Formats: sequence, structure tokens, C-alpha cells
Amino acid sequence: MDKQQTNQTPVIAFTDSTASNTKPNTANSHMQHLPTTGMGRAKDLLPYLPFSKTTLFEWSKDGRFPAPVKLSPTMTAWNYADVHAWLNSHTSTTGEV
Repeated sequence: MDKQQTNQTPVIAFTDSTASNTKPNTANSHMQHLPTTGMGRAKDLLPYLPFSKTTLFEWSKDGRFPAPVKLSPTMTAWNYADVHAWLNSHTSTTGEV
């Protein structure tokens, strides 16, 4: 009976403690908003855009997305107000991107 009992006992005891000791990940949550003023780099914008980094740079280059500003030879940033204007003009109800 003891042998049968040990086969039924899990090796790792599973407990449901996730709800009490973890914080929700708000990195991609709608709780955080894209700032309305200032400038942001690609990594700051991408969580709010429906496309990849490659598309961001290609569309910025050909005019389908607001043009960035070169802050230095290796640093590019976008004006948050321009990005908001683009997002508002390309809502999901328009059907175009």
C-alpha cells in the first residue's frame, strides 16, 4: 500500500500561489499609454504599432509613417505627437494601414 501511495504522490507539489505573489505584466497593457509629447525611439513605439521594426523604418523612409529625426549618427527618434496623429488617422475602422 505504501508503494502505491508514493506512485500517486507527485514529485513536485504544485500550489496555486501565482495570484498572490506576482504582479501583472503591464508592458503591453493598455494601461500604459504612448506619451503625447516628446520623442521616442523605435523600441518605445513598437509596442503601440501594428507592425515590425523593419516596417517602421521602411514606412518612415517612403512616407507612409511620420519621418524620424536623426539625433545622432546612431540614434533615430520619432515625435510622439506625429505618431499619435498617424495612429488616429489609421484606426481599425478605416481598414487601411
